[in-house]
Amino acid sequence: MPLRAEDTALCARDPVLPGLASVLDATDLAQCAGLPPTRQSYLRYKPGTSCVAGLISEKGDTAWSVMTYPADRYAEVRLRPSWADGAICFDDIQTVLVPLRLERRLRGGRVLAHSEKRGALLDALGLTGCALRILRYKPGRRIVLRADGPDGPRAAVKLHADRDAFEAAADGAAHSAAMGGAPLLGLSKAHGAVAVGWLTGAVLSPRDGPSGFAHAGRALAAAHATPATTMLADWTPQDPMEFAASLGELLPDLAATATRLAADLLPPLPDNRAAPVHGDFSPDQVAITRSQARLVDWDRAAWGDPARDLGSFLAALDLAQIRGTPTEAASEALRAGYDAAGAAAGVDDDAIAAHRVHALFALAQDGFRARRPGWATEAQHVLDKTRRLLWASPRHIIPGLPTALSERIMRPRIEAASGQAVPELSAELVRIKPGRRALVRYSGRGRALLGKMSAKGPDQSAPRIQARLRAAGLDGRKGVGVPEVVGTLSDPGIWIQEEVPGEPLGALLHDSDAASAVKRTGRALATLHATAPQTERSWSLQDELDVVRRAVDGGPYADLLDSAKRALAALPATEPQGLHRDFYFDQVIVDACAIWLVDLDLYAIGDPAIDIGNFCAHLIELGLRNTGDPMQFDPLRHAFLDGYETVQTPPERERIETLTWVSLTRHVRIATRFEDRRHTIPAIATLCRAQLGAQPPSARAAM
Repeated sequence: MPLRAEDTALCARDPVLPGLASVLDATDLAQCAGLPPTRQSYLRYKPGTSCVAGLISEKGDTAWSVMTYPADRYAEVRLRPSWADGAICFDDIQTVLVPLRLERRLRGGRVLAHSEKRGALLDALGLTGCALRILRYKPGRRIVLRADGPDGPRAAVKLHADRDAFEAAADGAAHSAAMGGAPLLGLSKAHGAVAVGWLTGAVLSPRDGPSGFAHAGRALAAAHATPATTMLADWTPQDPMEFAASLGELLPDLAATATRLAADLLPPLPDNRAAPVHGDFSPDQVAITRSQARLVDWDRAAWGDPARDLGSFLAALDLAQIRGTPTEAASEALRAGYDAAGAAAGVDDDAIAAHRVHALFALAQDGFRARRPGWATEAQHVLDKTRRLLWASPRHIIPGLPTALSERIMRPRIEAASGQAVPELSAELVRIKPGRRALVRYSGRGRALLGKMSAKGPDQSAPRIQARLRAAGLDGRKGVGVPEVVGTLSDPGIWIQEEVPGEPLGALLHDSDAASAVKRTGRALATLHATAPQTERSWSLQDELDVVRRAVDGGPYADLLDSAKRALAALPATEPQGLHRDFYFDQVIVDACAIWLVDLDLYAIGDPAIDIGNFCAHLIELGLRNTGDPMQFDPLRHAFLDGYETVQTPPERERIETLTWVSLTRHVRIATRFEDRRHTIPAIATLCRAQLGAQPPSARAAM
């Protein structure tokens, strides 16, 4: 079978796995090896490390695993004595095909090849004399079988490699049986085996109409209302950053999008009440007959929020819709059935929406694992749908955003606010932090404006402060400025400013003239500090410490809080000035004629060393991120301070150092939100411990 275009691109990015193409479509390799006809049931890929596929014979009587490795790892596995009699090695592509009887981790799977051991397993499960047919095979993890008696299917049997997985499946099966689901027929701890009665019925599908989904909703409501008779673990969500990292390795072009989405998904999921939940609920976990629905596969049963099951089910329908199957009627019928059973009052719509988004995000790789044509495009569509749902969910919506993006509505309103004609207008959502704020860019005929929105409602303070700063001299004509405020609107709640010309300073840090741009930036910050304060809002060192507390308190780096507290307490009082309050290189636009300071939403009166230290801390973090060297940008730091000194005397060196390291402590939390920063966390903590230790500030190492 010819490789799909996305598979070809994937193989080209991973040359250390020469057998990758063969394992992606392992049925062709099995045919070349002389095996009987097979179907592929599983795929697990770790870029640069391995790719493993599970194959099952068409008759379902045996299975194989296909594994490819880098050269050094393949040389190891090639010499395994246990594989000498039966494994088929393809040395030219560093790939090995292993029959189920030589499975290393799945003990229960190995016995299937031996009639006596297979008979003993069936006896232990109460299935004496049954024939076994393999349905699914995950090498090294799990195998699912159907046990057939003289009258047809009798049981579903699952064999687990992992003891914890076996125990969880056993608990889930017991809970299912207690509430009228499939009876628990037998367990074998030695084989990691769980056998439950076979449930007749068809797998639920949107193509079959909505009635089955109403049955499924009622069955789910009953399951949530049934007390658990066995010990169930608490349901715990997986880290969305792990999904983002995995998808980014598979599709690098989607890495940035996936990471941003994962960061927006990081706030804890709501957990409104505890109940027995399925944990992995989707249409293919429902056996439907003409009059009822029964839920199967309770392997992940747990205590949790019922919204988890409804959310994961809706996410599965979202994926089906992306694949071309209409699902609106099915979604409505499921919820109607659930509500009709009297369960609606116990489930929060916001929680369902949150769990739905999380579950859909985790399905971005499903097309790849299922070997669907166009899996890369499907992953993009899943991320797009996730983003739309995230923005529309009650927890994340920003009131008025659809109106702000309507060019027809906004053109006359911007004209009225600015007092200028706007003959043409296009609106583009530039940035969004769901549930918090959004930035919209309006452009037309050579003019560009930026509209800022907040979920809390119109910001009256920021545009007023910015206008006052311009009136106080920061209008760009003397080389330093803030953007001009065009106007504010109450419907939608948005304030609009001119888009200033130039490049973000962060994009220039590696250029040959970076020192000049940074020196001008130091001068611009000093000019802001020297300008009479335009607000009464203050920001103290205690406020700065509270930010550190939120970043590290209760976690593995909680000791940094005490160090920061001691260091800040040692600082004498100083004369407050007007602060940017979030000053670093991405808040600076460099133009040939002026340095523009942007995003002054947090402007307040306080210690000028806070702005200086924050800027220096960001340079240190960027150095750690890029090269592992915290002093990579030290020459730029000196240029920044030199520029500052051309306008006014900077705070004492020890004060700047203290605020720098206090500011850096916050990055142990910030870095968790970005895959390309997470590796810096241990180094950040080590630096801050050293610099904010018991030594007095004057004895600390120079930056």
